Amino acid sequence: MKNKIGFNLVFAILAFPIGLALLKEFDFDTFTFRKTALGILYLITFIVCIFLMLRKNKNPSEK
Repeated sequence: MKNKIGFNLVFAILAFPIGLALLKEFDFDTFTFRKTALGILYLITFIVCIFLMLRKNKNPSEK
């Protein structure tokens, strides 16, 4: 059987406010982050949440 892409609601709920905070931190006039370290932290956390939200589900009977 195929491994289907799963959808984890917990990581979706976490990714939404982090994405909003990332948008608030980004300055679209200069295309930079207002606070660079905080913006990079938000970006890394957002990418990890999206990755964990959409990773494939493994069937326990298959190895």
